Amino acid sequence: MTSNSKEYSANENKVRTSEARFRALVTATSDVIYSVSADWQVMQELDGRGFLKDSTEPRADWMSLNIPPEETERVQAAIAEAIREKKIFQLEHRVIRADSTTGWTFSRAVPIMDEQGDILEWFGTATDITEHKRAEEALKEAKALSDQQKRVYETIISGTPDLMYVFDLQYRFTYANTALLNMWGKTWDNAVGKGLLENGYEPWHAEMHEREIDQVRATKQPLRGEVSFPHAILGKRVYDYILTPVLDESGEVEAVAGTTRDVTERKQWEDSLEKASEDLQVINEEMAATNEELAASNEELLSINEELALVNQELVIAQHKIEESNKEQYLAVAETLRAQENLKIAVDAAGLGTFYISVTEQQFIASPKLKEFFGFLPDEEITYETALKQVHPDYIHEVSAHVAAAYANGTRFDMEYPIIGYHDSKTRWVRGVGEIQHSEGKDYFTGVLHEITEKKQDEMRKNDFIGMVSHELKTPLTSMKGYIQLLQMRLKKTNDNFTLSALDKANGQVSKMTSMINGFLNISRLESGKIHIDRQVFDLALLIKESEEEFLATIPTHTLIFAPVETTIVSADRDKIGQVIHNLISNAVKYSPNGSIINVACITIGGAAHLSVKDLGMGIKPDDITKIFDRYYRVEGGHMHSISGFGIGLYLCAEIIHRHQGNIWAESEFGKGSVFNFSLPLSEV
Repeated sequence: MTSNSKEYSANENKVRTSEARFRALVTATSDVIYSVSADWQVMQELDGRGFLKDSTEPRADWMSLNIPPEETERVQAAIAEAIREKKIFQLEHRVIRADSTTGWTFSRAVPIMDEQGDILEWFGTATDITEHKRAEEALKEAKALSDQQKRVYETIISGTPDLMYVFDLQYRFTYANTALLNMWGKTWDNAVGKGLLENGYEPWHAEMHEREIDQVRATKQPLRGEVSFPHAILGKRVYDYILTPVLDESGEVEAVAGTTRDVTERKQWEDSLEKASEDLQVINEEMAATNEELAASNEELLSINEELALVNQELVIAQHKIEESNKEQYLAVAETLRAQENLKIAVDAAGLGTFYISVTEQQFIASPKLKEFFGFLPDEEITYETALKQVHPDYIHEVSAHVAAAYANGTRFDMEYPIIGYHDSKTRWVRGVGEIQHSEGKDYFTGVLHEITEKKQDEMRKNDFIGMVSHELKTPLTSMKGYIQLLQMRLKKTNDNFTLSALDKANGQVSKMTSMINGFLNISRLESGKIHIDRQVFDLALLIKESEEEFLATIPTHTLIFAPVETTIVSADRDKIGQVIHNLISNAVKYSPNGSIINVACITIGGAAHLSVKDLGMGIKPDDITKIFDRYYRVEGGHMHSISGFGIGLYLCAEIIHRHQGNIWAESEFGKGSVFNFSLPLSEV
């Protein structure tokens, strides 16, 4: 045998061995095996392995047989690129499986070339990745659902004014809601993950909270406290807070969650009540001193003074009843607040009903607690329309209008109203707070509701009590004033100047007490909805003229200048607008030095009547001017000790003007005087 023959035989054996190994590899693999022509037009062979349909004969229609129509263009583009660049073809794409259902494959084909580098044919494999792709899609859906749930929770949390946060066991913040970040004046990135000192807490404050966190961790029990803390915008505020343990699956504390509520207004209200009680005590002491002076004047007045003493005793008893009632009312309200604040620290555990409305799709999602408020069962489906139908008929239009305004103008919805349960017909009072949120290019109306039935009932009982006591006090005061006036008439014929002076002081004190009681009675009527606005069309200029004649005849201590007023027709309650004008001018007299000038003017501006009362008195500090129309608010300071009052006159004026759809405001420079203004819409008649 020649050497060439031997070499040929050896090469032939190598080829046979390689082919045998190759076919063994093909047999062992679970992938689909195929070969196609150089231009991919003809499928030479296809071993489908149960995944695709087998093909033992060359086929030109292999693509329509194995590739879904929606994938054809993408597969052809990948084939063209592989042929053009003579590179390995590889692509994930959909295929028509042997059972005619659609699956997924990862296809990879290698070009077989001749010695000149031209492609002779393609040899490839296709791997079944159907279950892998399904798992990917399921994972994407689960992630999208998780992101949506997180977004819903975050938007709901942002609707509450309470500060919510979580500490880890190293005293670092691991969560802080938007309200807390705003209070700090920080962002999530420069606040979360940092400790108390890094977030602006003073050392004593940080050490106190660290001790409390250690206590919660050790006892596994909630802890409550109260502390003052500077707000980034509002200044120093008072906060009530609750720290609660977060337990892991084994029952050990893994974190400490907290909720903080701003109670500054409540503390101010408590201080106002205490100040009002002190003022009442001063009045009682003045009345007692006056009675002693009357008793010492002469024996002829003894019997009448005894009657006055009895009346005064009844007044003191009635006053004690008011004080006891106010104390009981405060304790009841405080207990209610504590009970509400102790409920939960997170939304789901706080007894709050939550809602979520997609503005575009109008999808309405309500929590089980919100369904309970509206009298629905937890598994019942409700819509915004079905929930709105349960609002009390007297409030349904107002609630609908406020929601519409929030949608249209992006304003905050904050309203108290009663609802009637769908199944139980129970009437509940709730406070709803909500606003438009923007997330991922969409608008959502989200918020919370919490029940305030007990609070509203307390308010109604308080108003009824104040109204009843005010009526009862007016009767003995009227009798007392009559006796005093009778004594004044009898003593005018004598030269007993001391007794006449004492009677003048007593008469003045009775007038102050009568005015104060009338103010409380008006507040009671106002808050219980019993003050009625009796509108009529009248000329405001004539009403101002009547006030001018009254004050010029009764106020000799000041110079009152009334500017001429043109005919100004308004539709309003004439008596109540007269009461506002009288109160503003009386205040100007009270807070201005004798002999000073008070200017009263009324002009028409932009479809509204604008009345102003200007004085040259003590003026108002900037910190007080935004609060003087609040109920029971009185300006503090040494210059105020000689001026009596309970802070209800301007509050009543503001409520009357607001119920006429008008505005009321004050302008002042401390030490130089003030200008009080109000405006009323002109009548369209």
